[in-house]
Amino acid sequence: MRISFDWLKDFIDLKDTPEQVADILTSLGLEVEGMETIEDIPGGLSGVVVGEVLDCWPHPNADRLKLTKVNVGNDDLLQIVCGAPNIAKGQKVLVALVGTTLHPHGKDPITIKLGKIRGEESQGMICAEDELGIGESHDGVKVLDENARIGQKASEYLGLNSDTILEIGLTPNRADATNHLGVAKDILAWYRIHREGQWHLKVPKIAEHSIANRLKEMSVVVGNSDHCPRYSGVCLTNIKVGPSPDWLQKRLLAMDQKPVNNVVDITNYVMYEMGQPLHAFDYDKIPGHTIHVMTKDESTEFITLDGISRKLRSTDLMICDGDKVPMCIAGVLGGFGSGISEQTSTIFIESAHFNASKVRTSSMFHLIRTQAAKCFEKGTDPNITLTALERAVYLLQSVCNAKIASDWIDVYPQKIVSPEIQVSLEEVRTLTGINLDGEQLKQILFAMDMSVTDHRNGQYVVEVPTNKPDVRRSADLIEEIARVYGYDQIPVPDQIKMSFPIPLLSGHPLRKYCSDWLVARGLNEIMNISLTSSEMCIKSSIWDKNQLIYINNTSNVSLDVMSPSLALGGLSTILLNQNRQQNDLAFFEFGKSYLREEGKITELQKMGIWLTGLETGIHWNNTKPLGYSIFGIKSLVEGLLSSIGIHNVELNTGGAEEVWAYHLVWSKNQKNLVKAGLLNQNLLQTFQIKKPVFYAEFSIDELQKAQSQQKVTYQDVSKYPSVSRDLALILDKNISFDQLKKVAFSLNINLLKHIDLFDIYENENQLGADKKSYALSFIFESLDHLMTSEEIEKVMDRLIKAFESKVGAIIRR
Repeated sequence: MRISFDWLKDFIDLKDTPEQVADILTSLGLEVEGMETIEDIPGGLSGVVVGEVLDCWPHPNADRLKLTKVNVGNDDLLQIVCGAPNIAKGQKVLVALVGTTLHPHGKDPITIKLGKIRGEESQGMICAEDELGIGESHDGVKVLDENARIGQKASEYLGLNSDTILEIGLTPNRADATNHLGVAKDILAWYRIHREGQWHLKVPKIAEHSIANRLKEMSVVVGNSDHCPRYSGVCLTNIKVGPSPDWLQKRLLAMDQKPVNNVVDITNYVMYEMGQPLHAFDYDKIPGHTIHVMTKDESTEFITLDGISRKLRSTDLMICDGDKVPMCIAGVLGGFGSGISEQTSTIFIESAHFNASKVRTSSMFHLIRTQAAKCFEKGTDPNITLTALERAVYLLQSVCNAKIASDWIDVYPQKIVSPEIQVSLEEVRTLTGINLDGEQLKQILFAMDMSVTDHRNGQYVVEVPTNKPDVRRSADLIEEIARVYGYDQIPVPDQIKMSFPIPLLSGHPLRKYCSDWLVARGLNEIMNISLTSSEMCIKSSIWDKNQLIYINNTSNVSLDVMSPSLALGGLSTILLNQNRQQNDLAFFEFGKSYLREEGKITELQKMGIWLTGLETGIHWNNTKPLGYSIFGIKSLVEGLLSSIGIHNVELNTGGAEEVWAYHLVWSKNQKNLVKAGLLNQNLLQTFQIKKPVFYAEFSIDELQKAQSQQKVTYQDVSKYPSVSRDLALILDKNISFDQLKKVAFSLNINLLKHIDLFDIYENENQLGADKKSYALSFIFESLDHLMTSEEIEKVMDRLIKAFESKVGAIIRR
């Protein structure tokens, strides 16, 4: 949104520069994203000053040139070569100093440089009108009035205007700041809190409600007051439509709004000034001189002001004439036939408050994004419609010599009152950290034109103006208080303490957390029905007929049993994708498994993960990408368990069991949490899947129980450096890394924080039959002292002896 710095001065005495005001607005939540300078003349004649020609004589080397001595208010006189025929001693002239860039009329810009002309030094340029860009005359230098002040800036002498446009990134909740008056009120509130003195708002002049004669009649019928809570209007006559005065055109051009004519321009001017869109109708083009605010039948044809024929929806709110023919999409855009023309002499001006959501849906559906629609959809102030109308009438009286020709219409069946919000000082402190007393709180509220209607037991009842439709709760009000008080003024404590509790999740929150965690790691969620084929189940040799739960499926006879394993749905999805040349897949799903065991039916909540194909795609810098492996799915399982706060789980290996060819089992308190491994080849062949598939199956019920048993402990971060040591062990092939970790941590060495396996080596000739070498990295850390080499060596000796005695390890030295 564009805000004119010059326009803001109409409402408040700004003593700050545009840059300082930009900082204030940003601190108030109206972030200034850019600044632009608008000048009457490009460059604003910066570097051009009033000078006096003290002496003038012929150039020794050129008949048509003269040398001058010019006083521009500095200690040194300037020697300037001039070719103008009218240059003479004693004249006051405009001088472009060295370094000045001029924008001559109809020519490219030129920069004045120090140089020599025909052998004589020239220290500037005495300018003609066309050279300055202020006219077309090149007959000679522009001679000023003899009372012109030497050294005065040319822009001041000529009365040139410049303006700075502040580009504000307006957020959807700031309906009060869609206009200059609203932004000025925000600045005024900031001044009242942060600056000394009395600060007042300069209210725009408005028309009086006097009526010379009631020449025109107009009636308004609002069909649905929920869609149009308030509708104000008045008729004006004696209108002469024509171009707007320069000051009005400049204001609109600064808003990137193209001037149309004086009537339309004034309605737009009031919108940018006060945030209330207006619409002017040609009175003589309104049959029956009646306005109906209503909806029309679906697909009703309506030609908008831009000449496009549109089909209305039955929910579009329309402004219709006495015959109920649409003239305007309420709050969005006028119709083609009812606009203002050069022949218009009497107008009806509408100033209404429309339902924000109604305007937005119509604007978005018809792809009409007018400034009026943008104002309405944020929520205009219902109690400013009449004031904005009075402001427009005043301007029309001033610019067009308009006369009020009817009663003032104001259809407002149910007044929208200012909401009252209860807030306490304790709430302010809790939410913001600002320690205000009662008087400071009142001062901030009064600065924002909010009144305290009641105060008792530390509770303040605050009346909020209706121009802030987003402020409806105490938290909203506290945000307003913090904005004006200043976010940068909120004290920052010397210490900030945080806790990072692991949330105890169950039901949907647990599923949501696991889902977000897996999606963040590149997996896609799938959803399958809980039905499968009994023929495929029996063919896999994993389940027999007595274990399956049959159903009578009349829709699809092949899907005749409840799925005995979540794995089956994922395999169906993998087959579907592989048949479409999608081979590298990572899926997860929440579902249930259904089995008959010992005559009882079990229904278990599960989460499955499937990995198949390549872990990373083929790329020019990765021509041999790795495929998914047991380690990939193991990493996902352990990462997810750790993320939800389940630690110190037991890991065991298993062989061919259930749907797996081999698998790993994570358990806690003798309850299996997860099983993961390579899927049974028979099962894959049943689904005609040729590539290996790694599958993990989580028990949701057991995950919830294990998480509820966790106790979160906190520990300071060590201020001493950690120490790393490596160790290479020759082991039997059946010894796992998990066994080594158990041995190490069973010694209860407080300094030992982490063990990592960074190399596996196998060579029968060097190590012996059925042997392997593990290279381990140990991380040691102390919270209370700096560790010594001797201390670490003693710990390493304990670890070596434990590995040698408990797993038969041989240390590679």
